[in-house]
Amino acid sequence: MLRKRRIKQLPFGYKLVLNQWIVSLFGMNPLRDRLVGNSSFQPMRMLIKTVKDAGEGMNSENQHYFYQALDAIFHDNDKLTKSDLLRYEQNITSHTLVINTKRERPIIWKYHQWLSLLFTEIYLDRFFTDRSMLLHSLNDYVDTFNAHWGAHVTGITPYELDDLNKICLQNATGSGKTLLMHVNFLQFRHYADKSPLKHDLTRTVLITPNESLSQQHADEMKISNITASRLLSDSGDMLPSGKSGLRQVDYTEVTKLGDTEGPNVIAVRSLGDRNLLLVDEAHRGMGGKEERGWFKNRTALAEKGFVFEYSATLKEAISAAKRPEIEASYAKAILFDYSYRYFYEDGYGKDYRIFNLPPTFADMEFSYLTACLLSFYQQLRLYQDKRTTYAPYNLEKPLWVFVGSSVTKASGTKTEKATVSDVGKILRFIAAFLKSESRTSAEIERILNGNAQETGLIDEHGNDIFAQNFTYLQKLKENEGWQAADLFRDILDKLFHNRAGGKLSISRIKGDENEILLHTGQATKPFGLINVGDAAGLATHLAERGLDNAVVHESEFAAGMFGQINLSSSPLNLLIGSKRFVEGWDCWRVSTLGLMHVGKSEGAQIIQLFGRGVRLKGYDWSLKRSGFFASAGQPAYIQYIETLNVFGIEASFMERFRKFLDAEDLPRNDKKQIFRVPLTVTRDFGQRLKVLRLRRKRGDGREYDFRRDGAMPALPMPQEIVPKIKDKKIEIDWYPRIESIDSKGGTHLSTKEKATFTGDHLKFLDYDDIFFCLEKFKRERKWYNLNICKSALKALLADKSWYGIIAPSTKMNFADFANVALWQEMAIEILKKLLQEHYNHCKAAFIEPRLELRELKPDDGNFPDAEEYQLIVDANESWLIKDIKKLIQDIEQYKNGMLNADLQVRSLRFDKHLYNPIFHAPKGSKVKIVPVSLNESEFQFVRDLSSYIQANEQKLKSEGVEFFLLRNESRGRGIGFFEAGNFYPDFLLWRIQNDQQQIAFIEPHGLQHTGPADKKNRIP
Repeated sequence: MLRKRRIKQLPFGYKLVLNQWIVSLFGMNPLRDRLVGNSSFQPMRMLIKTVKDAGEGMNSENQHYFYQALDAIFHDNDKLTKSDLLRYEQNITSHTLVINTKRERPIIWKYHQWLSLLFTEIYLDRFFTDRSMLLHSLNDYVDTFNAHWGAHVTGITPYELDDLNKICLQNATGSGKTLLMHVNFLQFRHYADKSPLKHDLTRTVLITPNESLSQQHADEMKISNITASRLLSDSGDMLPSGKSGLRQVDYTEVTKLGDTEGPNVIAVRSLGDRNLLLVDEAHRGMGGKEERGWFKNRTALAEKGFVFEYSATLKEAISAAKRPEIEASYAKAILFDYSYRYFYEDGYGKDYRIFNLPPTFADMEFSYLTACLLSFYQQLRLYQDKRTTYAPYNLEKPLWVFVGSSVTKASGTKTEKATVSDVGKILRFIAAFLKSESRTSAEIERILNGNAQETGLIDEHGNDIFAQNFTYLQKLKENEGWQAADLFRDILDKLFHNRAGGKLSISRIKGDENEILLHTGQATKPFGLINVGDAAGLATHLAERGLDNAVVHESEFAAGMFGQINLSSSPLNLLIGSKRFVEGWDCWRVSTLGLMHVGKSEGAQIIQLFGRGVRLKGYDWSLKRSGFFASAGQPAYIQYIETLNVFGIEASFMERFRKFLDAEDLPRNDKKQIFRVPLTVTRDFGQRLKVLRLRRKRGDGREYDFRRDGAMPALPMPQEIVPKIKDKKIEIDWYPRIESIDSKGGTHLSTKEKATFTGDHLKFLDYDDIFFCLEKFKRERKWYNLNICKSALKALLADKSWYGIIAPSTKMNFADFANVALWQEMAIEILKKLLQEHYNHCKAAFIEPRLELRELKPDDGNFPDAEEYQLIVDANESWLIKDIKKLIQDIEQYKNGMLNADLQVRSLRFDKHLYNPIFHAPKGSKVKIVPVSLNESEFQFVRDLSSYIQANEQKLKSEGVEFFLLRNESRGRGIGFFEAGNFYPDFLLWRIQNDQQQIAFIEPHGLQHTGPADKKNRIP
């Protein structure tokens, strides 16, 4: 009898029909590319490609470069128009300016954040304008979707009206969900203000998993200029008094919502069913019986309202729930998907390294944990030794964290008992590490020598677990002339704060329920902290165990320290705690992560924990690893401190990580193979190449700096500058914005009229507001040496000779008081442009006479600091490794021209470039290159130039023409153009003939996104 063939179900990530429907509105078919090679289905691929490389930030007219890139290729259709797109962009900009009002460091959106906000605009516009039409449009797409895949494998049923009041954002931890929530609230309020729902909504409620996260949200909302208040009465009882609607956000925890009123519990029915809900960590609610009750309460609160849900791990929670109705519901509600896979592939956050456990962990416990300690110590030393070099990358002091399940006392559940035992295991290791200098030094020596067969630190496949992980420590030992004992004493000093060593002191803070401090010997500074739910119970248990070389006692005078552990100034290097850190802990320091009974039962939990550790501020707050942001001058060894080390004390935890990585199509990173290629700089290139640089000051030898050495620019402007500004005449065109305000359908106003401010217009302007906006504009651009006189602003606007306004007369007359707000914005924009012209003029006037041609010296900042490239690849990529070895062999034989390795990495030796070889790893490559390689357009340019010189070799030689090329570094090291807003071209190209030098500045990817008016296109 034939067995019935099992129908293969479509993966959840393929079923996100709401997300795909939004993509289809742009005239793109999200179902066109079902599979691209071996990569999974990516419906947003083409849309992302359009905006991703456009550049972050806004132009002088407060339009995002993302919008400009999308607008340039977008064509009106029956679902979305250019006018719609502009209107959405104006709304996003307006809300962004609101949340930036009080921020010292304004938010600059990443491409995925801006797209999330754009998708929300599109959905809310349709939700509030015509819900029936929205329903019809969505179900048309569901029909198309099911016809494509087959309804029997999707499980996606048609939408109903009740499905439309919930949208979800699945964005990776560290990708900015909190800020998106703030703008989503403002977006909803904007659309609701024009609808009957404004008066129907009872309140806006933010629901979080715990009080700590609630307070964190309240603090963040205050910074974003949003009023937030806890649902508490004066007595401290939960009280739903008053109707706040959309005026403020009331926050509470999901655990404080119940069926009936009680101590610190509010009955859901008391809040009604017409609320706007903002649900953080929304995956909570799909698990056991208790969590399902939370889910039911959330649903009841917004039955006739609206819900925004946020989580990094909806997919994992849905998979764990094993409930088809939940899966279908979220497939129809996830508006934007930027899960960890995309976050990592875009270069955001730290890299990661998974350290497998040896098969005989019990026997190798001391060796394994010593190696993990050395990995953390290496990060700590790099942070201390390279602090000045690494400063631009905004790295925080590394922190070593052990995380377990609920840690209470020995007499708890089976898991709790095991976790307490794990805490004891970690403390027993630390005590043993501190006890014997000779034993520990010998272990350090064995590990650093890399003899895995001797140490036993090999995984189930026989690979060295810590292979090539201690390069910097080995270099440190060599440079300092240290023995292992010297390194041990430095560890005592830097990590444990007591060079003399001593016993492990375990001090419970008397009167504090949560904290236990860890000291070494008589050290005054603690090196570690245990933060658990029942510190007294844990201390008692540890005392009963009688740990060797450790003492447990109570401290009468110590103060709690968890509140300051987020700071790099904290003395704490080690944190041991429960899974309370998984959700909402706002810390950038985690760099080495140990697992204790985490992730066994819930997939979402382990990914949340992983997300805590990979957060990274990055260069210029890019949030990216330096390998994705820096130029060829990427600092040496920085990859170690930009990597999250992950290890555990039981093999099942490592297996959970591997399954997660496999499900996300991510590299396991449990075993890396590193190939080193010498980076050769041509110090003597036979020509005295000239570069344009600022003169050095005679006093201290540093180059002139406009901010430090120049005269302070000011408004009002000196009389001699005024004619030059008038010659450039500043104009602003308000027709597109007025069209978007007045005409949703995109009707274009015909003849454009010109105007200026009259004395009557100027009487209506708020000059305090204009002044503060200009001061904020100045701070954002770091023009600290610019002085603005508020009293001069009115006189500047009264002078009509230097500016013009393109706007319809109906918007400049006095018939409609609403025009006053437009005049205010026009005045601010005009004066911003004036500030920019004036500042750049003063800067150029200072810089230009101080420029000189200098010889390019070997110590010039444009030469890389690194002495070698590192090609890093997963050890299981056997065919790729074989190709890389062949590529390196060819490089060593000085073969010129193009060299490939399985299309994953390309190399070019071009003897006219001042350092060799040059590498390029295509997007999605399995090979990571440190320092960072050239991108596609840069590599193609070098390749084309090499081909040209080779093809014309005899002709060039007969004419006495010689070329030299150098990759230009970025800000602070390379050569830039000051008038063009610090534009740093990608390459410097010298053409030499008869002792004459011509220098060309090359930007291979072109300036297609800048427009003809951009200053980069007007460089003389």
